Amino acid sequence: MPEIPDLEAIRQFLATHLQGKVVEAVDVRVPWLVRNVDGLDSLVGHGFGEVRRYGKFLIFHTDDERLLVVNPMLTGRFHWAVSSEPRRTGTCVTLALAGGHELRYSDQRRMGRWYLVGAGELDSVPQFAELGPDALEIDEETFVARLARRRGQIKNTLTNQRFVAGIGNAYADEILWEARLHPHRRGSTLAEGDRRCLYRAMRSTFEWAMPIVAREAGERLYQDNKEWRAHLRVHRREGEPCPRCGGSVRGQTRGGRETNYCLHCQPLEL
Repeated sequence: MPEIPDLEAIRQFLATHLQGKVVEAVDVRVPWLVRNVDGLDSLVGHGFGEVRRYGKFLIFHTDDERLLVVNPMLTGRFHWAVSSEPRRTGTCVTLALAGGHELRYSDQRRMGRWYLVGAGELDSVPQFAELGPDALEIDEETFVARLARRRGQIKNTLTNQRFVAGIGNAYADEILWEARLHPHRRGSTLAEGDRRCLYRAMRSTFEWAMPIVAREAGERLYQDNKEWRAHLRVHRREGEPCPRCGGSVRGQTRGGRETNYCLHCQPLEL
């Protein structure tokens, strides 16, 4: 699932490449991904402006003061291609742009959603109004106060988009490893110092990961649409040595979601 470092890299790339580009044609091969009665055809003849991100949503401003909002969900991927390049199998949406490029979107599980709304209508997008503060925008005091009200397991809290928006399974593992907190530790056991440590670990993890992912984004958006995960330290590293202490990284899978941690660095305190 794309998370903040992935989406920030995509946002930065597209903000540079889409700025001022006019849509010349739209091809939607999987219609149910687009949740507008009139589809996306009304984008033809209009150009793109600012590209923003909130949580796991990408928000594209158009020159007629509308917003194209994309929630890529689990397997939504973007591909920036020259128009002459053959489309890959599974391409769901294509926006042909002036200048000879196309923005293409594929979605293996076809779970993503596209919405075209007015500038003041973001809350009409399903799930958007329920989001908590963005994980890159929330300040430490607000984070600590919100976390103090959460009693359940910390990983579940971090990945709950109503708590903070933008953290998914992979980076929750990385943040908790950085904070030396076990993913199954309950919020009710955290002292204020633990909560502050978790906030700072979240910030430092994103500050560490985003430049790494951004360096890959340009090439990858041209070449493939895979997630960037090779740099992660514990997620999907079961059985490998912990990069901090050398102990073995553990792994658990529950409900199809993998959790990885180092029990030596992240002891479970009940």
